[in-house]
Amino acid sequence: MIVNFLKKINNIPFPLTIKHYFAFDDSTKYLKDGNLSSSESWDILRESHPHFSISDNREEWIKVNEQLIKKDGQDGGLKERAKDVAEILKNNHINSVFSAGCGGAGLEYHLKKNLPEIKLTCSEYSKVAVDKLKKVFLEADSIILFDMKSKDWSVANNLSNPNQNLVLLYRIDIDLSNEEMQKMFKNMYNSGIENVLIILCGRLTLKSLISRLRQRLSWKIKGIRYSFSGYLRSEKKFLEFFDEFYKSEKVVCGGLHGFLLKKINVV
Repeated sequence: MIVNFLKKINNIPFPLTIKHYFAFDDSTKYLKDGNLSSSESWDILRESHPHFSISDNREEWIKVNEQLIKKDGQDGGLKERAKDVAEILKNNHINSVFSAGCGGAGLEYHLKKNLPEIKLTCSEYSKVAVDKLKKVFLEADSIILFDMKSKDWSVANNLSNPNQNLVLLYRIDIDLSNEEMQKMFKNMYNSGIENVLIILCGRLTLKSLISRLRQRLSWKIKGIRYSFSGYLRSEKKFLEFFDEFYKSEKVVCGGLHGFLLKKINVV
């Protein structure tokens, strides 16, 4: 009862969006316009920052995904997260996955280990990421350059039955503005995307809001330069983006919250 009460008061019961900032150390000065909101900045970060870089050496890349080397997107729940995603795919008879904005493809690597028969296409809008992943992620069926802001998402259906295909959005919510998120789900809907699994980078709660404000104050006091790097939102805000187009079911994958979406078919 106490745990449920704490969760309730920690929740933000209204739509809220705040800007997210991060200190990229020496890489900050090289980012385009000083922030992380373009493919050019991501290319720079992938090349210059050890925490965000993607190795083009397969052995090192596998070590990262097995969590022997700490990188962006790798945490203690990654392997369990992949198992949870695999279970969702099996329960919904999905045989094809299009992962948009896959980054270093750690989750996708483990997903293929759990379900090697799944047809998997990974996409990124960073050319550096795509070129490197093609060298190391040999298990992927396809790795392509794709921008989530694209109006046409038909490529995400993987030439398969749309009912058996799923778009995976893993921790990409931080990268898009509210308007871009709204348009993205509308574009997916109009392109015939039937199933979407969005796993959030992190829901904005009272605790996380206070923590991030304290972190930013600490950077200011210490004179540490930080950059705008996206957005964080309350759960209520996410629902506004897709409830016109998709029915949603809350899910938890390896400790991260998200939604399984199914297209609303208007008769």
